[in-house]
Amino acid sequence: MARRRLPRCRYREMTTNSTLRELLVELLDGSEFATAIRQNGKPGRFALPIDRDARRRLVDAHICGLPMRLTFHSAKGTSWTEIVRQVILAAYCPASDGLCRWAGIDLDATDHGNGGLVNPRRAAASVFERAENAGLGSGLLVARSRRGMGRHVFLIPPQPVPLDEAAVAIASLVASAVRAGNRDVLEESVPHAFATDGGHTAIPGQAGALEIIPRSTNAPAFGWALTLPAAAAFAGHDGGVIIDPEKDQPRSLDVMPRCEASAWSSLIDEARNALRLTELLSSRVGPWRRDGDRYPERAVLERLDPRTRSFIDGRVEQGARNDSAFAASANLLGCGLDPSHALGLILDGAARCRLPEDEARSAFDSATRSWSRKARIR
Repeated sequence: MARRRLPRCRYREMTTNSTLRELLVELLDGSEFATAIRQNGKPGRFALPIDRDARRRLVDAHICGLPMRLTFHSAKGTSWTEIVRQVILAAYCPASDGLCRWAGIDLDATDHGNGGLVNPRRAAASVFERAENAGLGSGLLVARSRRGMGRHVFLIPPQPVPLDEAAVAIASLVASAVRAGNRDVLEESVPHAFATDGGHTAIPGQAGALEIIPRSTNAPAFGWALTLPAAAAFAGHDGGVIIDPEKDQPRSLDVMPRCEASAWSSLIDEARNALRLTELLSSRVGPWRRDGDRYPERAVLERLDPRTRSFIDGRVEQGARNDSAFAASANLLGCGLDPSHALGLILDGAARCRLPEDEARSAFDSATRSWSRKARIR
């Protein structure tokens, strides 16, 4: 009987380099489970080996398209062992320990179904451009999807991060790329980078076009899954190949992708500040303001003094912190922001410029009393 030949390893040079192997192992870190394509063609959740060397062998099977015996687990708690013909791995975010080793963007093409992106290649390049501008280009990895038309984007933080931080980072990056596409349409009259085959611009989080992981801060039981790059089972369509997002050409992985810690921290701070300002835009004046002084949402933002934003961002020198806290509090209250929201912004700004919380609260209380007196006099 002739000996069965194993499939040729499409990425053999990568396995000898080991950088790709270690990256994929790292993306599985902290997890008890991953997914693999079963014999019936559907993904199934299986138990990951605990031993790191065993995980490397699993990753090698993914990279080389080899068969392997895996223990699958159903949602009802039953388990069974099954041999898959070619291992195709997908990792979960967040991992079982609640931390995120990666955040992802699934850019689906028109072959994925109605509403797919017209040009996922250009969409990936737009995301990369925004990441580079934010100093995060070193942590971005782009790979072709299963059929080679879509793109999977992985953003790898400097270290495992909490779910809310990963969600803020990836949402901010995608929103920035979409805004850049809006400007291109208006200023250069070119098609939007995230245009769909239906003629609309994809909305961040839109299934079948512009999905993001994590999708929210409320993760399902096992997290969200995204197929890992370099699966040899996709080689027939050039799928899974890691590419240079600017040139859209295959690239070797010589160094471990990882975001710079300072750039990551800046992105999180800026994104959270933007979220606070969005809340500010949607706030309403409470009953503590006199009737008739209810401003439209945008008027709140428009009336903010630049020095208030400097305090909220923590850009105040040590000798001016208390006065700045009082002035910012008065400005926020005077612009019609709800007191509870205003206090939250003041405390956040105090933490950034290292003003003790009790002093920040005292400055806010003084501003509140001062503003209340002015409101009664009117």
